[in-house]
Amino acid sequence: MTTEPPDLTARSWALRAEVARRVADAMYAGAPQGRMRLFAEGLSEINSRLPALERITESSIFNLQPRTFFDPLRREREPNQRTRLRGIRGHMITAPAVHLSLLAACHPDTWVAPVHIAGLVIDERLALFPGPLSVRGKPTAWLCDDPDLIEAFCDLWVRVQDVAVPIRDIPGVVELTERQLNVVSLLSAGAKDATVARLLGVSARTVTSDVSRIFEALHVSTRWEAGMVLGQATMPVPPARVDRLLRDRRSHVAGP
Repeated sequence: MTTEPPDLTARSWALRAEVARRVADAMYAGAPQGRMRLFAEGLSEINSRLPALERITESSIFNLQPRTFFDPLRREREPNQRTRLRGIRGHMITAPAVHLSLLAACHPDTWVAPVHIAGLVIDERLALFPGPLSVRGKPTAWLCDDPDLIEAFCDLWVRVQDVAVPIRDIPGVVELTERQLNVVSLLSAGAKDATVARLLGVSARTVTSDVSRIFEALHVSTRWEAGMVLGQATMPVPPARVDRLLRDRRSHVAGP
């Protein structure tokens, strides 16, 4: 990963400010019809509606994310697989983080570079940007079809790509198996080793070995440190949902 040029940083922050202004206009003062409109409110609604965007994508996705979280429910798996099978060009670029090993396992096509704006553009015609909290205190996401903003974002993505590195080439990224990701999901939900072993149908010794590998991947040496990293790197999900999902998936858990 090469050093980010100062002008690229400035362009990122300028575009971020312009997007925030347009979203504020749409949210509080009204905006031209069709240029910026509410996509969804609340994490559950946003996550449930994202697959619809993936389905209408025809050729490209340009995605920039300063922070990318690990989803214990692994909702990224099917959309990512469909995108790869369909030959959609482009990929996510995210900023360096201590949990890159988790991201590499979930999003293997990701590249890493300094990123200062969040958003994605599909087919160079429609953008999705995060917005401020709603009046109900929930996160919001906004669709935009303004050609000037979309062109500026796509150009920025290309410039960031020039200084980015494939996530698997980043020093310190550790390969994790599907089962180890399931262990991470349960640990992030507060499960003890015995519970993890029972839900995944493996021995306590196997869980201990997996936890050691996860510590290596997170660059920590204690459970307290791992809990701190996972607390900052994981999407909030009710523990019962993680347990239920893994019970349903138990017969399909990946091997070693």
